[in-house]
Parts: sequence; C-alpha cells; structure tokens
Amino acid sequence: MRNIYIAEPRVFQTASKKQAKLIIRLLDRLVVSNENDALFEVLEGALDLDAKSVQDLANQLKNATFENIVASIEVLQRRAMAVEQLRHVMNVHYREVLETPDLQKVIESNTWLFGPRYETLGAEEDTFTQIARKMRDEVMARNPVGVDDVDDEEDLPGAKRQTDLFLARKFPSLDSTGNKVYKCIVVEIKRPAISLNKKHLRQLEDYAEIIKRQPQFKSEKMHFELILLGRQISSADTIITSRLNSHVLRNDPGLVTEDPRMKLYVMNWYTLLDGFELTHGFMLEKLKLKRDDYSASTREELVVELQTEH
Repeated sequence: MRNIYIAEPRVFQTASKKQAKLIIRLLDRLVVSNENDALFEVLEGALDLDAKSVQDLANQLKNATFENIVASIEVLQRRAMAVEQLRHVMNVHYREVLETPDLQKVIESNTWLFGPRYETLGAEEDTFTQIARKMRDEVMARNPVGVDDVDDEEDLPGAKRQTDLFLARKFPSLDSTGNKVYKCIVVEIKRPAISLNKKHLRQLEDYAEIIKRQPQFKSEKMHFELILLGRQISSADTIITSRLNSHVLRNDPGLVTEDPRMKLYVMNWYTLLDGFELTHGFMLEKLKLKRDDYSASTREELVVELQTEH
C-alpha cells in the first residue's frame, strides 16, 4: 500500500474518504484472499456494465445488500436446475428410478414444488402422521397394482417393483378469512410407472371419507388438503380430466373436489414443473440462465443432487 502511495499519490489525494476506503479494502482483499479468481469475475462483470446498469445496481444496493441479492438469485437458480433435473428423470429414468427412499427425500428437499403454501412442510407430527398412514394402508390393501394402473404393459413390472410414497403433515396456518387453523396435508405420490385414473381418484376419495368419519378430525379448526401426484394422467381416463375442467375457474391447479374444510387435488409432475417455470418465467427470462444438458447424467447422480438441501 505504501509503495502504491509513493508511486502514484494522486490515487488517494483526489479520492473521497469513501473511495479511498474502498480502494484500500480492495487492495487488501487482493493481497490476502485465496479466492482472487472469483473476485476478478465479479469485478469484470461490474466493469462490463453500461452506465445505466451501473446506476441501476447502485440504486438496488441502497435497498438490499449484495449478499441478499446473490442469495435470492442462488435460490431461483437452484430451483430452476431442480426442475430441469426432475423433468429429465420423469422423461428418461421413470421406469427404474425413485424407489421410496429416493423420491421421498427428493420431495422433502423440494416441497416448494407444490407452491408457496407448501414452502416448508416441516418435520413429521407423529400422531397425525400415524393415523393418516394407517388410513392410507387400509385403502391401499384393497387396491393391488394391476394392468389397469399403466398405459403400457411394459411399465407393469417396474410399477410392481416400485412403491408409492406417502407424506402427512399437520401445522398451524391461516384460513381464507385470516383465522388460525390447523392445516393437514396428505400427499399420495404414485410410482412413476403408473398412469393416474379413476381408480386412484377413488382411493383419494376413500381417504377423504375415512377422515370425515374420524371424531378427532371433526374440529372446525382442522382443514385438509389431500393431493394425488403421479407422472401422468392415463390417456384412457375421462373422470379426472372432467373433474379438473369443472374446477378450472377456481384458478387452483389440480383441484378436483372442494368442501368447506377439505380440498382434493390431482396433479402430475409436468404440471408442477411447468407451474414453476410459468410463475417465475419473468425472472428466469431476465436472468437468462443457461440450461444444462443432463443426457450424460446417471439416475444416481440426478437423485443425489435433487435430495441435497440448499
């Protein structure tokens, strides 16, 4: 620093106090940091900005820290990457991937896929989870996997090898009028090789009927959302499609049945993935994120990355 001052004293003499402080901090960082390459990338990016962009960035930094701006972009970027990875999994690896431990961890690490109200489902709540699981097992015992569960018989062996997934959570929330209630979420995720049809919709309705009969669930303060999620809706199905169409004006994607304290949803993975891209399309377009090619990625690599919480 002393040598710079001797060689070119005007660097500091003509600078304001703030400018001199920044120059000193930058030089100090360059001398001691082992991350100079990353710092140079940031500086080069800033120097490439035109005058208006520099002023825009300066204005943004008056209201938000650089750290928060970077963190926000990082969240959006990682979620966009997860969407692309899941899309590739569902397109390419659906027959052999996503055994129960795999897909369950993927969902638990990415509950934001279901929308803002499911941003954090939280840890299991033992009592409700156990009761809900018992009810679900009662329904499933009456419905073994058969040829009517797949569009293509080639998918049947894979469907029998895989297992469905089940999540149940209960947490405090607010209803549409702002009153405090308990929201109870039940998510039934069908194995990817299965195509959703009226049989699976009936299973969801059976859950609903059993819940309504349970005395402990009759409280006006308990509101339920039951979600059936699969890779696709059967090409031969008309019932689910009709139910979805009849509720389309509600502007609540996937809604098939609505009662005062209970809603039933049927969703496919592609609707969830497209929903994210449409909701965040403006920001994704502005950021112009590069799309990665996952054709060389193995099933195991994609699952491990999707299970990692960021």
